[in-house]
Amino acid sequence: MTTKNKYLFYFTVTAIITSTTCLIFWSIAKDEIFYLCGNFSSGVEKSSVIRQLQTANLSTYTDSDTKSGSRIVFSSKLKFVSYECIIELEKNDVVISAVYI
Repeated sequence: MTTKNKYLFYFTVTAIITSTTCLIFWSIAKDEIFYLCGNFSSGVEKSSVIRQLQTANLSTYTDSDTKSGSRIVFSSKLKFVSYECIIELEKNDVVISAVYI
């Protein structure tokens, strides 16, 4: 095997391993957002939402106030995963809706 072929082989193996690893992390992050978002139906309290969101490993959330209450945006820490869950809450800290985008 020539030196050029060795480099090509190592490059190919490295590219395959890197691609596979990124694909696995992308899938895990997407699933984490999807499944947690499915837990938040109308009537769930904000404390329960926050408690569940804090169990996420590859995702984070932001909580902001709105005119009608508050909004929690749950998204991935990984920049190449663009999925998010938008959770709307009433002023009394109860979920109105949770939408997976």
